[in-house]
Amino acid sequence: MKIYSLILATILFSNGVSFAQNQNELSPGSGTLGGVESPWKLMDVATDASLRGLHVLSTQIIWASGTGGTIVNSKDGGETWQVSIVEGAEKLDFRDIHAIDEHTIVAITSGTPARIYRSVDGGSQWNLCYENKDERVFLDALSFLNKQKGIVMGDPMGDKLFLLSTQDLGKTWSTVKSAPRVIKGEAGFAASGTNMTVNDGKFFIGLGSHLEGETSPSSRILVSDNSAKNWKAINVPIPRAQSAGIFSICFVDRKHGVVVGGDYQKPDNTTNNIAVTNDGGQTWSAPTTNQPPTGFRSCSAAWINGAQINVISVGPNGTDRSTDMGHRWHRISNEGFHSIDFSPDGNSGWASGSEGRIARWKGVHPPADQN
Repeated sequence: MKIYSLILATILFSNGVSFAQNQNELSPGSGTLGGVESPWKLMDVATDASLRGLHVLSTQIIWASGTGGTIVNSKDGGETWQVSIVEGAEKLDFRDIHAIDEHTIVAITSGTPARIYRSVDGGSQWNLCYENKDERVFLDALSFLNKQKGIVMGDPMGDKLFLLSTQDLGKTWSTVKSAPRVIKGEAGFAASGTNMTVNDGKFFIGLGSHLEGETSPSSRILVSDNSAKNWKAINVPIPRAQSAGIFSICFVDRKHGVVVGGDYQKPDNTTNNIAVTNDGGQTWSAPTTNQPPTGFRSCSAAWINGAQINVISVGPNGTDRSTDMGHRWHRISNEGFHSIDFSPDGNSGWASGSEGRIARWKGVHPPADQN
C-alpha cells in the first residue's frame, strides 16, 4: 500500500521517539524478556536490507526478500546464507516471495515499476516476467493455490482491487477482470505479504486503510472459493483507518484462524489488533479474554510443538504467543520483526526484519504458558 510506505518513511525519519528508535532498542541481543531466554537466534547475514518477504519451503530451504533488490536464501537449514541483488531491480523493494519448489521461486516488488520476477534454477538467475509502469499500481502480496495457480494482489485501481493471476507456475501473468470491488479508501498493507493467504482451497485477502481522517469500526476480508473468479466480503472487528486494519491472516487448520493488525503508527497499542474464527473464516470475532497481542502486529504463523498448536505473532515492538487459537496472548520476546513463517511440518521457524535481520526460532522455555 502506497500510504503505508509513505507514512512509514515519515515515522522512520521524524523527530522524537521514532519507529527507527524503537527498532534500535530491539537490536540483536536485547530480545530477552524478564531474564527468560529469547526464542530467537539471530543469524549472520551479509545484508542491511529491510526484509518483509519470507517463505519457509522446508526445514532446509528458507527465502527472504526486501529493499535494494535483495533476495536472501539458505538451502541448509540456516547454516549458510546467500545474498543476491537482482540485476535491474537495485532500486526496488521485494515485498513478498514464494518458493513453489526447490527450483522455482517467484518474487514481487512494490512501487513503480511494479514487477514480478521468477527463477527456475534455485535463485541463480532471475527473469522478469511481468512489469507495469503505471504509477497507480502498488503490489502487496503473493499467494499460490497450488503449484500452477497463483495470484498477486495490489492496491485498488478505480473501485476494484488490482489482481494478477498465473496458471503456469508464475511464468506468465494476466489481469483478473473479476477482481472484487472495494469501499472508498480501502486497500491492503504490504507489511509482510500475509494479508493474503490460502486455506481449504480458498483465497483470503485482508484489507484496511481509509481516507485521511476517517475511520470505520471494522475491516473486511475478501474470500474466493473458485480461483479468484467470484468474491465474498466478510466483516472483521478490527477498525480501519488510514494506517490501521488487517495486516496478516493465519489459519491453523481448515476451521481455526487468526487475524492480526492494528495501527502501525501506534506500535505499542494493544487494542483492536486481533480477531479469530472457528468456522473456516465465515465469521470473525474479537476474543473476550482481554489478553491481546502486546502491540501492533504485522504477521502471524503457526508453530507445532508436539501435540500443542501455537500461534506466534510479530511486530515492531516484540513477539507474542497464543496456545488457544488466538484468544489469549503472552509476550515472549522484545525482539521485533516484520515477518514470520514456519516450515510445512510446523517445527522449523524463521523471522525477518529491518537491518537485514533473520532469526531462527528456538522455541519457548518453559514450553507451556503460565495462565
